Amino acid sequence: SRRVLGGTPIGHVLLAMVTRLSLWRWRCCIVASALLFAAKSPLILQRCGSDVAPAFANAAVAPHRLAHARGVGGFCETLRRRQRADSRLMVRAAALTAGEEVRRQLLEKGVCSKVEKSTAGGGNFMLDTDRGRAFVKCGTGGSSASKEILEYEAEALRRLGKAVGGALKVPEPWLVGELRPGSAFIVQEALDLGGGPNTNRLGEGLAALHAAAPPADWQQFGFPLEGCCGACPQKNNAEGKDMNWVDFWKECRLGDQLKMLRANQAWDNEMQDVGAKLLEKVPEFFEPLGPPESIKPSLLHGDLWSGNIASLRDGTPVVIDPASYYGHYEADHGINYMFGGGSAFRNSGYEARFPRAPGYEQRRTLYELHHHMNHYNIFGTGYRGGAIAMMKNLLR
Repeated sequence: SRRVLGGTPIGHVLLAMVTRLSLWRWRCCIVASALLFAAKSPLILQRCGSDVAPAFANAAVAPHRLAHARGVGGFCETLRRRQRADSRLMVRAAALTAGEEVRRQLLEKGVCSKVEKSTAGGGNFMLDTDRGRAFVKCGTGGSSASKEILEYEAEALRRLGKAVGGALKVPEPWLVGELRPGSAFIVQEALDLGGGPNTNRLGEGLAALHAAAPPADWQQFGFPLEGCCGACPQKNNAEGKDMNWVDFWKECRLGDQLKMLRANQAWDNEMQDVGAKLLEKVPEFFEPLGPPESIKPSLLHGDLWSGNIASLRDGTPVVIDPASYYGHYEADHGINYMFGGGSAFRNSGYEARFPRAPGYEQRRTLYELHHHMNHYNIFGTGYRGGAIAMMKNLLR
């Protein structure tokens, strides 16, 4: 630095050169940013609307980041990366509503050839198509859901529809897709509902469901896809493990609910202690039915509370929003007693085909307990008292 060039220390000269170079690179970045955004603006306005463009301006290249690129090559590569990132952001910005995204997928996948435009932003909504009216449900149980979970629901709807014939109406699933990763939707035919069904007619339809033979591709207890009941995961023995009904109920229902409660309500030692004692006693509740191997699987709706039962305007009973699996037919009674007083099964239409078997009341309580525990896992301690009381009652 003590060497002198024209009376000026070389260090000072070098510092001035570096400063001028930095300013030049900043000016280049600013110009490039302006050009890039100007090129994009017409497309943004065309696809997203003028109200989106001001917000999108924030996605332009950040000069202060590009200024740190090493040399011209680094500058260009950083610029290209930002362009690709901006392109992905622009595609996401173009999908303004859930309704438009669902419409796009229905047309793209050939499910429908015509779908009316929709500005629905999410939740549940209707779409008019050339196949008729469609009902779109985003997520399940009031929460977002993965595509796998709604594919499980679609498969449950298909199997229910095949099993009941015309005894019950089950909406036909059309499409399962994603709005974004982890946020899926299901499209199904919309039904013209007209109030509550005739109880005996509903019972006849449910008896037809429970009497239907399992399909050749699934003879085990459980279901070929893991699923959920409401917003709670439900273990379904999707691997097809050979087990009897008593073992399935202990492992995949009560036992699994206890494991989730251990994680969700770690303080509740009483639940775990009483639950462990009840698991040991479970086989006793099925002794009146004979050997465990004598219990055969029926297709169950799985979540048959009163809110999932309706009827068409001609009186045909309707069931929606299943959490299906193959199990002992009485297991469907549990949540209907919890929310519905059991009316779906306490009628001549059902009992003519499935009269009460010995030991029914204890098993019904056991099946209802599962849903109290499931609600405890989902909604918290408001359902704890009922679950503990049922457990202690069963242990007497």
